[in-house]
Amino acid sequence: MGAIGFLSVLRLRRRWRSSLGVGLLIGILGGVALFSIAGGRSTQRSFDDYLRVVHSSTMSVTTNGAFDVATNATIAALPGVEQSRTYVGFNLAVLVDGRPDFAQNFEGVGTFDGRYFDQDRFTATSGRLADPTRIDEVVVNERAAQRYGYRLGQYLDLGVYSLEQRLAPTFFAAPPPPAHMQGVTIVGIGLFPSEVIHDDGDQTERLLVTPAFSVPIANLATYGAQGLVLAGGAAGVDAVRAAISATVPPGSIEFQAAGDDALRARQALRPFSITLTLFGGVIGIGGLVLGTQALARLHRVEREEQATLRAFGASTRSMALVSLITLGVVALAGTLLAVILAVVASPLMPIGPVRRLEADHAFHLDVAAVGVGAIALFAGFAAALAFIVWSESAERQARRGPRLVRRSRIAAAAAAAGLSPTAVIGIESAFQQQSSNSAIHSRSVIAGAALGIAAVVGALTFGASLTSLVRTPQSFGWNWDATLLNGLGYDNFDVASATSILSADPHVRAWSGAYFGTVVIDGQDVSALGMAIGSTVVPTIVNGRMIQTSDEIVLGAATSALLHKHIGDEVAVADENGATHRLTVVGTAIFPAIGRVHTEHTSLGNGAIVVPDLIPGHDIDILGNPGANLGPHVIFVRYMPGTNAAIELAHLTETTGPLGGVAGLDVFSSRRPAEIVNSDSVGNAPLLVAGTLAAGATISLALALGASERRRSRDLAVLFALGFNRRQLAATVAWHATSTSLTGLIIGVPVGIIGGRQLWTEFADRLYVVPAPTVPWTIAVVGIAAICVANGVAALPARSARNVEPSQLSQPS
Repeated sequence: MGAIGFLSVLRLRRRWRSSLGVGLLIGILGGVALFSIAGGRSTQRSFDDYLRVVHSSTMSVTTNGAFDVATNATIAALPGVEQSRTYVGFNLAVLVDGRPDFAQNFEGVGTFDGRYFDQDRFTATSGRLADPTRIDEVVVNERAAQRYGYRLGQYLDLGVYSLEQRLAPTFFAAPPPPAHMQGVTIVGIGLFPSEVIHDDGDQTERLLVTPAFSVPIANLATYGAQGLVLAGGAAGVDAVRAAISATVPPGSIEFQAAGDDALRARQALRPFSITLTLFGGVIGIGGLVLGTQALARLHRVEREEQATLRAFGASTRSMALVSLITLGVVALAGTLLAVILAVVASPLMPIGPVRRLEADHAFHLDVAAVGVGAIALFAGFAAALAFIVWSESAERQARRGPRLVRRSRIAAAAAAAGLSPTAVIGIESAFQQQSSNSAIHSRSVIAGAALGIAAVVGALTFGASLTSLVRTPQSFGWNWDATLLNGLGYDNFDVASATSILSADPHVRAWSGAYFGTVVIDGQDVSALGMAIGSTVVPTIVNGRMIQTSDEIVLGAATSALLHKHIGDEVAVADENGATHRLTVVGTAIFPAIGRVHTEHTSLGNGAIVVPDLIPGHDIDILGNPGANLGPHVIFVRYMPGTNAAIELAHLTETTGPLGGVAGLDVFSSRRPAEIVNSDSVGNAPLLVAGTLAAGATISLALALGASERRRSRDLAVLFALGFNRRQLAATVAWHATSTSLTGLIIGVPVGIIGGRQLWTEFADRLYVVPAPTVPWTIAVVGIAAICVANGVAALPARSARNVEPSQLSQPS
């Protein structure tokens, strides 16, 4: 083994408790850091993994108007289409005493070929998927179960009505017998793929019947949405879209690419992944600082032994190797423990809305994150250990020579201010620079405290800013108070009737209408709002202005970046007849997440505002029939100042009810985009991660106080001999802890606020929302808690200080 190996093993055995404690500190903090970074990666890719599991469509095609078998078959046979599955809509109603219960208003869907069964599979969060061969089994989504109280095993009498029956003026007053009736049992409650990560507007109450139920009543289907799996994946979307557009009238088809859903989902998951990754990095740096500090304390304990070894002729190099080996073993063991903890905790990831849909939460080693992170962590410790051993080598110490104790300027200022002797001595203990080594020790303890506080303050600032965003609809495009949506975005308002109702309402200040559709801008398909010139109630304009002529356009920031266009530039917009219009970009806006349900729509930085005439299909009604002067699909309403929003919303719901068409009318204040609606899933993850670092800093402070008390036992004995009582001795330790925590607060709070604000601003810019960082009042609680915790961890060292004996003065220093 050799002398160096023997001494290394002997040192580890003699100091195994201290070494174990340092290894655990490194392992826990490093493990949380690696777990957090790997969890961020896992969370970011979780939705893509889910889409593969449910065999997601590459794109979806929705036909405006009645479902057409021939069109469906034509699209399914197009080159590049590998598989086609379609869901169809039925006018379903729950029958109570033979009559439809209109209070249970859900979207009834079925399928002839298995969509939601073998493609875009429905995921049951309780129960199971219905047997496609059973006519008497159905599933409902969680929204329907929550709203209508549906439960597993519940029996329902379903009535199916034809479109002609549903459109009859007397349908609601005197409903006729249904065209078909069937008793069914709810066997599953869960989510459709489009509902996992969704905008508020993309989720409706839905009930799914089986192919066995659907096929016999095919003649009663109303509309269809066809899911296509393309042989070329996302790369084949543009070609298939072009082929479909060439076979159907302009404006009669709505597209939605799964790639767009996945992109929106990745953006929605970004709060979780960015937060976890960044805070994982912070806690990794904190673990490196605190671990290095603890390793340095282990090294300093061996000074007397090193002096003895030098007296027996041991070389500086051999002693340095012994120190490097023993400390390196501790650092390596801690790093390996960190990897083990990250793998053991891996089933807790991903966080976010996809997690609860995963059937098996298995252990997983993310080599890219955990492996590289572990190597970086150990390399950091190795470099720090080399510096520690080199800086405290015998030659370095000899060159430095003896150093006089320099009184801390802070302690001197405290004495000048008239603080008590216990306070001055406690402050002196925290900041006294007896040598460069003690200076490094003092600074490292303060740095650890400051880093822990900064992490907690930064997490609180980020969380408060996210909460403020969720509560401020104007920040994510809803620059009005109420929204009237007709027929889930497919139906049109009667402008004259709407004007009569809204003009008579004294609480309505202004209102504007908009048409939904997709326009082709410089060859790119862009979801758009068609709004009339002079509209005053418009999405949040962040730069420039609203359109004032028909040859102007407003773009979302993300759309502007995609097209490489800025205010003042021109874009080419193709209308439904193939003509090209040159429009000037006059503004950028934050768009609301609104449009036709289950189709592409505007959201945050994605979208455009043009005049209605440029929206393909603006002159086609909900049944697919052309019509002149059709009204908008949605109306945005702004209230008078001082209006009670809740009361007025209820009033509008009542007065505008007659404006609803065949698919009903929705009245609401705002709807959150997927990026925000899923933010609740992040929970307290940032604060928990930051809290772990703060806990590590607390442990490090406790160890440092204990080590300081042991090193200063002679000083405490001198103070006792000079007349300090035991209570005053304990008070000096408390002042030591308080001084350290106060300094950490002075440094950590502003750093945390600045870091949290900067993190939030960059995050908000990426989401294309209004960046408005918020500093929470709870930061004051952090300050109070830090002082209390510091004095709490000082209790044990303070107790030891109370028990100091003057006999220690006779012991060699």
